[in-house]
Amino acid sequence: MDTAPKTVHVKIFGEDYPLRSKGEADVAYMTRVADHVDRSMREIAERSPNLSATKVAILAALNITDELLAERRDVERKLTDVHSRARGILAWLDERLEVYETAQT
Repeated sequence: MDTAPKTVHVKIFGEDYPLRSKGEADVAYMTRVADHVDRSMREIAERSPNLSATKVAILAALNITDELLAERRDVERKLTDVHSRARGILAWLDERLEVYETAQT
């Protein structure tokens, strides 16, 4: 596995950015991230062509942050559900174990 730092050049909203990666897998990931940012900025610019690049970038950052926070809320909701179900399963197992132990004595 190649972990030598590399410089990957990405293009976001028409501008080139050299980014340092930690290895080959990181290069692919960084390219995906840059593509996501570029796509988000282009969508905003298409809807609002008179905005400056700075405003487009800020709106893209807000949209991407909203996506991130929505995903985090979803993960937290799912974890809460898993914990609740696990507690229910443990309680059920404890009851069964108690019944089994009582029957064995």
